[in-house]
Amino acid sequence: MGSRKVKVVRYSERASYDRDELMKLLSRNFICHVGFIDGGEPYVIPMLYVNDDQYIYMHGSPDSRLIKIVGSGSPIVIAITEVHGIVLASNLCNNSINYESVIIYGKGSFVNDPNEKLRVFQLMVNRLVPGRLNDTELPSVEELNSVAVVKVRIEDFAIKRREGGPTVISDMHWEGVIPVMTVYGMPISTNNKPIPKYLIDLVKSHQPT
Repeated sequence: MGSRKVKVVRYSERASYDRDELMKLLSRNFICHVGFIDGGEPYVIPMLYVNDDQYIYMHGSPDSRLIKIVGSGSPIVIAITEVHGIVLASNLCNNSINYESVIIYGKGSFVNDPNEKLRVFQLMVNRLVPGRLNDTELPSVEELNSVAVVKVRIEDFAIKRREGGPTVISDMHWEGVIPVMTVYGMPISTNNKPIPKYLIDLVKSHQPT
């Protein structure tokens, strides 16, 4: 059961507070939206992320407002959403979306250890493109120091999902679900190097089945 802060009230039967499910959802994605308060005003910013069992990691310019706020330990909220289908019902008010989403509450801190920062970048490139880690250059100490890395401990979270077709069935018009998925296109080269096999494999793994 989720804490009072994250407990899902509306359609509570669609909620989950299972950490294994959270890890699966996090591992399938790499873009999140980070919400925070600065100067009494609310902000939401999309960020590239990677995670391990305890933390969500993000990086950016040391001068970034978001990076400074997350690194300071201020409470933040992170949202991740997958859209799986468009649900069409006969009645205009009954159309919906099949989705899986998570809201995560936590507090952040800076990652200052160079080895830990390097590990974060290695995790990130491996999340984005498996196999790329063996086909890239490691950053110098100066390059590593020029980028700020923050981590957010996963404290409270709630997963919510919708599956299936329309909740109200009618024969008046076509009803059903249009599947929505992420498909990768062929890599576009910017030099004369041949496209590596690991990229071809990545594209093949993100095609309709």
